[in-house]
Amino acid sequence: MTPDEINNAREEVLKELLLRKKQQKKDWNRNVLSVRTNDELAVKIKVYCKKNKVSLNQFLNTLLTKFFN
Repeated sequence: MTPDEINNAREEVLKELLLRKKQQKKDWNRNVLSVRTNDELAVKIKVYCKKNKVSLNQFLNTLLTKFFN
């Protein structure tokens, strides 16, 4: 490959990566919710998540999905 072809290929890959990054960021930040709770309940949730190796986000998504389905 010539240096020009290498540079063009590199630029195309970078453009594709930037596009993917924009799309992911757009999807993830679309619906942000917050939860307030007391210290006792917060500790129970954190212990549960650590014990079951799930993130807080996964825990809340599962809880809400089960509640509304």
